[in-house]
Amino acid sequence: MGHGQNLSLGQRQLVAMARALMRRSHLVILDEATAAVDFENDSRIQGTIRGPEFADATLFCIAHRLRTIIDYDRILVLDEGKIVEFDTPAALIQQEGGYFRELCENSNEFALLQKLAQSNKAK
Repeated sequence: MGHGQNLSLGQRQLVAMARALMRRSHLVILDEATAAVDFENDSRIQGTIRGPEFADATLFCIAHRLRTIIDYDRILVLDEGKIVEFDTPAALIQQEGGYFRELCENSNEFALLQKLAQSNKAK
């Protein structure tokens, strides 16, 4: 086996997730963790990272899909390598003229994202 080179990118992502689960990692870095997997596996991964398996872990998630991160505890927004915002999704989406709000508005899902951010705030 050539160090996983014979696996597809999606399969390698699933193997990496399994390793993090088996090691009970306290810090998990996800860089577009579901970009190369199908919808079914995306749903499984999203459920797993929000489940008890990672309850004691800190997740550092790099994502472009806003729905992926809208229920996270905190969001850090970078622009040209600089931190421009850091707060809860509910707070960031309310900031008129903010970077995160603009991303949400441009996603064509603003109302849904706003609702999801507010419902997470209530938890």
